Amino acid sequence: MTRRGRHARRALRLVAAPAAALLVLLTGCAVGGADAATSPPTSAPPNHQTRALATRAAQLVRFAPDSVGYRVDVAGPAAGLRAQTDRGRHVITLFVDPDDAAHRVAHDLGHELGHAYDDCCLTRGERRAYLAARGVPSARWFPARSGSDYATGAGDFAEVFALCHASSPEFRSTLAARPQDPCAALPEAARGDRYGGPR
Repeated sequence: MTRRGRHARRALRLVAAPAAALLVLLTGCAVGGADAATSPPTSAPPNHQTRALATRAAQLVRFAPDSVGYRVDVAGPAAGLRAQTDRGRHVITLFVDPDDAAHRVAHDLGHELGHAYDDCCLTRGERRAYLAARGVPSARWFPARSGSDYATGAGDFAEVFALCHASSPEFRSTLAARPQDPCAALPEAARGDRYGGPR
């Protein structure tokens, strides 16, 4: 069975995040796996305002988390952390500040969906081709340790993915310049509103 075929389709749900089992903290976002557990971030519990903002933000994103086997949880704000992807549990957690604009939360969700797509669907060859096309063929794909992922291939891919799929003017990558056509910078299968679908 292919890696793509293993993922069961799940309905998009925005639910309160459990306080435990959140992994590998990075500045701005986090990507973790089941073997990389650290202390979970301290966040306020979600309230009606943060859930409503997360719902509005999700409506600005044109890619379904369930299409890559992930679900989205919502938590209140966490210091220094906007969102997180747990690759082991296939959960994206948004740490929503009720003072944020919906487009900023949408960008956070789009970024984490880029990590989910990377986890689900990108091959090593596709990662190498992406880095070469972005003009940084020798860049690292993953951060060496906890810290920002914006200077790595994974972070740049997630930022470009967010530009393609989320209605947001934000771009945080420090690895390469903002692409003129973000969707064209992605592998063709990553451009659709559903995994593998046409744009």
